[in-house]
Amino acid sequence: MRGKRRPSVVCTLSSNAELYHIAKTVTGLCRLESQDRINLTLRHSSALGQTAIILEWDGMTAGIDLSDHSDRMLPELSHCDLYFKRCVRAEDLKMSDRIRPFGLNYGCRSTRATLRLLSLYGPIDVIRRSNTWKILFLVPLYSEYERKPTQAASPTILFQARLWDPVDCPGDEQVNDERVGLLLALRSEFKERLAGGLALTPYAKQHYPELLTKHPTWPSRYARWAREHLISIGFRGLFGSLGFKIGEAYAASQCLVFEPSKAYMPADAPLARYCNREECIAICNSFLSHPAEAMQLRNQAWEYYRTEVEPGAHMTKLLGLI
Repeated sequence: MRGKRRPSVVCTLSSNAELYHIAKTVTGLCRLESQDRINLTLRHSSALGQTAIILEWDGMTAGIDLSDHSDRMLPELSHCDLYFKRCVRAEDLKMSDRIRPFGLNYGCRSTRATLRLLSLYGPIDVIRRSNTWKILFLVPLYSEYERKPTQAASPTILFQARLWDPVDCPGDEQVNDERVGLLLALRSEFKERLAGGLALTPYAKQHYPELLTKHPTWPSRYARWAREHLISIGFRGLFGSLGFKIGEAYAASQCLVFEPSKAYMPADAPLARYCNREECIAICNSFLSHPAEAMQLRNQAWEYYRTEVEPGAHMTKLLGLI
């Protein structure tokens, strides 16, 4: 933050916002407001797409693109001075100083952010978009994901994946085969030390009933259960995006075993990269066999969360770049 004065930030959301995707940004801004670090005004506009946000501060405008697509830009943000993109390719960052990586997003909220959103949109919108609001109300509080490295972790591996109906992911139909193949390989190698499975979507229930997770699926219960594991498997999101589970893993100070994707990931992000199933298995075995090595990565993950990922810290850094 520049100077000692308390700056005014105007945050404009879509009138039809995908609340699950924008909740973390609003939560971070509300955290700064609660600490008397900014004056926050929320607005909404029908000119913005569901995953677009515009921030205005100190005479500057910054567009935030939270979509899954690394290969598309949102035209409604073209006038902004800066463009922060959640899923941005490294080559796009080289094209223009205006384009910046947004950082990690995941489904989290605070009570204050929830109340501000309810006040912004009003009861009629809650009725009109009841399913969207239901999803938001089920989103865990950001603190429910947190687990410090000083708290013992179970020597187990978390694998939780969603499968998509091919109708919903045209052009990336292979994502399901990739996830199922990795899950089968990990189950074969680690047996009961692998926790999780496939999320209970209609497509997974129909095609892979034997691979469905038997663990909590209610969001808050899932978040508290998922943070107990030592290792978290991260794989590319839809269309090469950065999956939400990456941010969740850092909040839980887990050893993140990560599959590189098209989307940019900072070089200093603490993680272990794998490029195939064999490498993934080898890395997991190493962490399970070498507790000191695992603890070192857990400490790094927690520090990264505190400075880069936690909603308030994330928005502090983003505003500092405007």
